[in-house]
Amino acid sequence: MVLALALGACTNLLGGGRDGTMEYPGSGAGPGATAIYVVKDKDTIEGVSQRYGVPVQVIAERNKLQPPYTLKPGQSLAMPGARFVPDSTGGPTTSTATNAPGSVKREALASPVKGEPPRSAAPGEPTPLSPTASQTSVTVPATPPPPPPARMAWPIKGKILAPYGAGAGGQKNDGIDIQAEPGAPVKAAEGGTVVYAGSEVAHLGNLLLVQHPGGYITAYGNNEALLVKKGDTVKKGQAIAKAGSSGGVASPRVHFEVRRGGSRTIDPMTVLPPP
Repeated sequence: MVLALALGACTNLLGGGRDGTMEYPGSGAGPGATAIYVVKDKDTIEGVSQRYGVPVQVIAERNKLQPPYTLKPGQSLAMPGARFVPDSTGGPTTSTATNAPGSVKREALASPVKGEPPRSAAPGEPTPLSPTASQTSVTVPATPPPPPPARMAWPIKGKILAPYGAGAGGQKNDGIDIQAEPGAPVKAAEGGTVVYAGSEVAHLGNLLLVQHPGGYITAYGNNEALLVKKGDTVKKGQAIAKAGSSGGVASPRVHFEVRRGGSRTIDPMTVLPPP
């Protein structure tokens, strides 16, 4: 499962689709899901094609455009096979910038979870914490943040129900699923700021996203209850939620993700101490 990434001391969490942003399909997206680009002023189909690597003819046919292919600001374009392009405008984005809080549209993180469905595309690939129906617009700073200076703490101790990466049947997991007792305290893996607290992300139930120094974001899903709200500052090891099975998972657990730059997932086991 995932969380495409909602995110951190960036600016505007839960922002809508702004002109000039790309919304990438999340892990739980169906076979026909595709990236969606929101046209900005002075965009041309040729320029969009060149930036995202999607042929003009493909864009025109998929979106039923007629010559001369005039685009309007705010227009949404389906972009099959669009490559991931970090935002380089320097403005507030939905991802993880060291000093700005991210904006999560509503596809933030999600992934279908009936049992243990996938949570991402390829492990470590830039898939903005995302779901299926509601897409999360997550842009990443042009310069990736440095690696974490210190190890994070386990959000909860328990058996790993689903590891990071590819699983049985080719399914992918953007994080790890940790077995938990109902109501057990879920703790912040590192100090930071809560940038999302809610239950709008399909299959992740009550979800928290915490932005940390260095451009990292951690996600805590499937909680029974949340103990903090968006904007709160939390300390490493502080109880921020109660474990549960919200989001339709088969058993109580904590879905835990670590993301870098807002969209690139990393294996949580690489920043956690030995179990």
